[in-house]
Amino acid sequence: MKLKSVLRLVSLVMLIIAIVFLSYALTHPEFGTVFYIGSLEIGPAIWRTFYLIYAIVMVVLFAASFSTKEKK
Repeated sequence: MKLKSVLRLVSLVMLIIAIVFLSYALTHPEFGTVFYIGSLEIGPAIWRTFYLIYAIVMVVLFAASFSTKEKK
């Protein structure tokens, strides 16, 4: 499989997951509750950071699928 095809497939899967997640998050406000991993509190600020990183990775992968060159 070509690199472009793989990157586009991965970015498409990530986009679908993002759409499903956003539709769930908008209909279930309790989904973003605070929880703890040991003494680390995962609250709204950390959730927003996770969402931002996910969105950046998704956009970069999608853009990379258009800028890769074919190997001969």
